Amino acid sequence: MGFNISGIAINKGYKDNFDELQKEFGWNLTKVEDISFEEASSNWKEENICDVYFSDNGTLLFINMDMCTQPWKISDLNTLTFALSETSMAFNLNYCENGIEVRSIMEVEGNRIDDEGDKLEIEDKSQDTSEIIWNQIEVVFGKRFWDIEPEEKAVRYHFINDEVDNSEEFDQIDIINDNLEIEIKFDFKQIIPLEVFSEQYSDDELLDQFYTNVEFAQKNKINLYLFPTAHGEDERRFMNFKNLINEISNRPEVKKKLTYAINEQSRFFCRVNPNKIDQKMYDQLMTFVNHMKRPNAVVEEKIIMNSKKWWEFWK
Repeated sequence: MGFNISGIAINKGYKDNFDELQKEFGWNLTKVEDISFEEASSNWKEENICDVYFSDNGTLLFINMDMCTQPWKISDLNTLTFALSETSMAFNLNYCENGIEVRSIMEVEGNRIDDEGDKLEIEDKSQDTSEIIWNQIEVVFGKRFWDIEPEEKAVRYHFINDEVDNSEEFDQIDIINDNLEIEIKFDFKQIIPLEVFSEQYSDDELLDQFYTNVEFAQKNKINLYLFPTAHGEDERRFMNFKNLINEISNRPEVKKKLTYAINEQSRFFCRVNPNKIDQKMYDQLMTFVNHMKRPNAVVEEKIIMNSKKWWEFWK
């Protein structure tokens, strides 16, 4: 079956101040029980689980793979966010130094969808993405994963989600409705400079326009991951979409809401060269697009049943 794990490695031990780490990430966790490291590092972590292994100089968290498509950053510390699925041959790596992302790799079935930043020192020894992840965990955490004894103590936490009724805040939308009407603040067929988004858009408006573009793409079967120039007459719209997500990336609170809502990392959008992917990869990327939904959107059961997570291409 192979390893299928995901999580975050940090070069600081948070055993005695775990609340501080929760504040850094904006998480709300409650302790459930002590478990073994073997169980903490087991395959396919459920969405509400966060298993943590503490050392004196590092912290290793195991969380759901969908939470590991974005870099988790902490000022003045080094973090490695990783997702490794040997079953589906899907790998994701985001490495940050002093809270700044310096390296990112996303690879699916041998195709690198994202390859940004300066190569890590360990990449001089290996080009295999899974090996890069294993080695970089050791670099950040300060201890080889394989040197941790299976029976060593780890701690299981559960995420506490604050349930808020947003039924009046968002209109319910059927994302496959052919008669979907979209309201936009500006004419998206005209180029909108980045400063317009930064100066004239509120946080809520950024999120609304993000989902507006996603719903437009879903309705018209447009692959958001391709360069804007690949979208023909919709090129200008998705040049604007690129500026939109750039501004979202500059607002941590907006980016956090977006990540939790769609379990995707916006920086991958509009960056894939259509000439470098085959039909299978194109279809996989469209699966990502069709899986996104606005909060409280109404989605037909058949879409829910057929949708796959980014790392579940083996299903």
